[in-house]
Amino acid sequence: MNKSRKLNEERKKRKKPITIAFLGIDGTGKSTHAEKIASWLQANGIKCKVIPFHKWVFADMLKKRFGKHVDKGREEESLKPYAPRRYSLPALTKPLIALIDNVLMYYLSRWKYRDYDIQIFDRFICATFIKSKALNYHVEWIRPIWNGIKTEVGVVLDIPIERSTEMIKGRGDHILYTSEQLSIERKEYIEIAKKHGYPVFNTSEPFELVHDRIKKYLEILISYKLIMGMEVEGK
Repeated sequence: MNKSRKLNEERKKRKKPITIAFLGIDGTGKSTHAEKIASWLQANGIKCKVIPFHKWVFADMLKKRFGKHVDKGREEESLKPYAPRRYSLPALTKPLIALIDNVLMYYLSRWKYRDYDIQIFDRFICATFIKSKALNYHVEWIRPIWNGIKTEVGVVLDIPIERSTEMIKGRGDHILYTSEQLSIERKEYIEIAKKHGYPVFNTSEPFELVHDRIKKYLEILISYKLIMGMEVEGK
């Protein structure tokens, strides 16, 4: 950003940090791009925090305590994705627990890092339920909530399903999601991009080329929002 000094002066006028979410199916490079964008922003005087959204506030503790009773038939330490029966107890109850946990994490993060100029979410609330939907959990009844809470800025990263499965297999310890499950997720992310006006970047292209495109998009958007002191829409 060539006008970083001016941005540093104007950013103080904002009452809330800008929130950005990186979304997409497994293997699209969400974490890598989020971290690199954060480094670029910090190098230009913008105080930025990357928040990994694949962690839990309390749901993991409940899983350790009650998981073996709720997820009957689930193979421990297996890389095979667990998909419960459509209207079974875990399929109905776990999404609600996950929603409460995710919403709590979001607002706690917003408060904890409130002094930052930009908060980057590596995945977001919707990602939890897109994954859950692909795994046969009953999430449609709470869709208005998980699909309604959004960040101010969103970036959807996309790759062909075949490329995603290759990336997953190459990681060794990653859950081996099926092509059908990944296809369900990919369709949801494309729909979210259309609904919220998020750009979609094809990350099967060279990394630096994709990164530069993301950077140019965010540079214009972030500069405008910081200078204009716009209020955050995603709450």
